[in-house]
Amino acid sequence: MALATIEDIRSHFPALKRLHGSHSVAYFDGPGGTQVPSPVPIAMADYLFHRNSNAHWAFPTSAETDRVRHQAREAMADFLGGKAEEVIFGQNMTTLTYQLSRALGRNMGPGDEIIVTELDHHANVDPWKALEKERGVAVRTVPLIPETGTLDLERYTELLTSKTRLVALGAASNILGTITDIEPLAKMAKEVGALVFVDAVHMAPHRRIRVQELGCDFLACSPYKFYGPHLGVLWIRGDLLAELDVPKLVPAPEVGPERF
Repeated sequence: MALATIEDIRSHFPALKRLHGSHSVAYFDGPGGTQVPSPVPIAMADYLFHRNSNAHWAFPTSAETDRVRHQAREAMADFLGGKAEEVIFGQNMTTLTYQLSRALGRNMGPGDEIIVTELDHHANVDPWKALEKERGVAVRTVPLIPETGTLDLERYTELLTSKTRLVALGAASNILGTITDIEPLAKMAKEVGALVFVDAVHMAPHRRIRVQELGCDFLACSPYKFYGPHLGVLWIRGDLLAELDVPKLVPAPEVGPERF
């Protein structure tokens, strides 16, 4: 398949036709989101105009809603290297991470520890720190080395103990662009019996993600960082998804991603 030209790609982004006076506009707001190509709002408008509905009912627009959500899960599963039934959609990465932290926190308490890092976005720190208040969990922080913009891996090794229940890591920093090698850190966490959560929001637009290769249990990203709508996506390893004590309404399914 021939690669599209830059001109052809640019033609699909109406935002790139914007002018400031007589000058073309350049967008340098990658950490804050991306502009969208025409097919994205067209597809969203088509759905809202023609098949807007609640899911799981026995009438056409509901069946079409179920189908488009399943297709979206299949697309994200392909993007992340997981399975469609492991993909959860939500308002944003932060909200999904809070929901996951509360689900995991139901089985945590005093004596349990969570590791976060000084390099991470607040969305991958504050939901875990909330468990300090809510459950009495101790949160430990891996410091940043200012001269290199990288994590202090020696300190990471020291913080990992048999008390560590979860390690929250950022795959790439949206402030510095630092890329953290997740695979060896996840392997070390597994050796002490800890779960691994990866914030891939800033990584997803730039590097190929394969959750199995990373060795993580949870991974979150945001489609609006790679030309999609403002949503959050959470991947959860299938066996864990089935076991989690998820805060939910009684009618919500007991199995699959819609538990979330």
